[in-house]
Amino acid sequence: MLSQRTVEQLIQILKKDARRALKMHVRGFPSPYYCSFLLKDVHWFNTWASSGSTCRSQTDRSRHVNCDLRVGSYEYDQVVDGGLREHDEDLESLAHSSVPVDDNNFDGLRITVWKLLESKFREALTDYNQKDASRISTRDPNNGLKSFARSKRASFRHLSRTDRTDNERWSKFCKRASLWMSGLPRISGSWVEFDVSQETKVFVSTEGTVIAQNSQVFSLSANFHKLTKEGSRLEQELVINCGSESELPDFATFKKLALQKYENLMKISRAKKIHAFSGPVLLHPGPAGLLFHEAVGHRLEGSRLLSNGEGQTFKGQEGKQLLKLPITVRDNPLLKTFNGERCIGSYTYDDEGVKAADTVLIQDGVLKDFLTTRSAIKKGQFTSNGHARTKLTQRPISRMGVTIIEAKNGLPIDSLKDKLIQEIRRQRKPFGMIVYETSGGETDTTNYDFQAFSGDIAYATLVYPNGREVPVRGVNFVGTPLQSLNNIIAMGDSPQVDNGFCGAESGLIPITTISPAALISNLELQGKDEELVTPNILQRPKSLHRKRKRSKQRRKLRRD
Repeated sequence: MLSQRTVEQLIQILKKDARRALKMHVRGFPSPYYCSFLLKDVHWFNTWASSGSTCRSQTDRSRHVNCDLRVGSYEYDQVVDGGLREHDEDLESLAHSSVPVDDNNFDGLRITVWKLLESKFREALTDYNQKDASRISTRDPNNGLKSFARSKRASFRHLSRTDRTDNERWSKFCKRASLWMSGLPRISGSWVEFDVSQETKVFVSTEGTVIAQNSQVFSLSANFHKLTKEGSRLEQELVINCGSESELPDFATFKKLALQKYENLMKISRAKKIHAFSGPVLLHPGPAGLLFHEAVGHRLEGSRLLSNGEGQTFKGQEGKQLLKLPITVRDNPLLKTFNGERCIGSYTYDDEGVKAADTVLIQDGVLKDFLTTRSAIKKGQFTSNGHARTKLTQRPISRMGVTIIEAKNGLPIDSLKDKLIQEIRRQRKPFGMIVYETSGGETDTTNYDFQAFSGDIAYATLVYPNGREVPVRGVNFVGTPLQSLNNIIAMGDSPQVDNGFCGAESGLIPITTISPAALISNLELQGKDEELVTPNILQRPKSLHRKRKRSKQRRKLRRD
């Protein structure tokens, strides 16, 4: 990670160039009124192994600078649609966003930033003219909203110590783990991957704000897959994302967790396959958190309220009841840990230099607020709640950080299962379902397509009216936001942390969701999209490593 001395040198360079940017002027065009730089210096290591062999081992260091140069005024500048669709891979400025990592000579950085400012200014003027010209024939629904809210000057330097990672140790760990996994019977393949990303982030602006902060994310993943006789490729994946190396499992714990995934894979390989279902479903905490993230979270991102291409599901609904149950949804990036686990989605200042705020989005079922950037979503006095985030060079848009779902009168998981069985009987359904694990999800928030979301089910069981559970495969859950939310009839009492990553217009960023389980009276499931493949023609080769090991053991026994 960057030293304090290097960070201070970078701050001085960026501050000077930000001030220089405001001096640019072309006759007949608006001048810059604001400039900020967001520099991200990332140290990254990744290793991947399969069958006891290292397949990849990479170490990298990169440094990118994101420049927000605005022309016109705080009331009206060149940014449209909240910056949601601004990232164009053909823009000249992108070629100058990757800067040298040399901490002994900053001349290369100065030259690259100079080129970045030049291209950003030309692009800003072009965008301003296009925005101005469009008003001749098109009505702007955001007319009267401030393009960019003023922010108080802030100074924050918190370069916390990051873990010193032993890359060789983790390479050996992945080799050893993958060799053990490859020896388990009846699997078609497996792999293990370790990844660590450590980032120093420096932000400066012409408003006088200076921010410097560190972050790190560790990931350990393991995958089992099996090809069934009918040609379906079944998978189980163990994914551990955490904010400290100490939270990663030792080898014995890893084997225990991986064996659970292996056993699940064997169960679903023999499981009943269904193609569709509609009825009562109990979502364990991880899947329940995914439901709220996809159905609610993305639709409460304020940047989407400024785009004509968005469905804007909850626009103008403040103060109205969205959920029947007294459920509260908040996003608090300042929450660093929960029940002893670090939240990888936490941060102190966002990527526009605004301090993050604990923002109540839904309180007791009533819509209260949205996640916002400095682009105003309402007239009058407006202040960002610090949720502007970006991966690298995309314009920061409003994104989730640490999303927390709280429920009054939550029930233990056993009681939720009892209520599930009661609901199955009440609806006279042949069965219901319990979703234990999901592997991801997606949603479409645009007005061009259907307002829907989906969740990829990794492990689930059918539950019959007598309480018997049978593993099932072949379906994912789907739904429309308002209908699914109003079908929640009970919540759990034991929230759990789910650290993961979320992809959207401003890139793939770390997030944390904290949620209890949820019981839904009716949730629809549809068949998985899969391509059937033919079985292997050749028999899988046997491990030479294991042959040598057994030969050594036999020779030792003969000597004894």
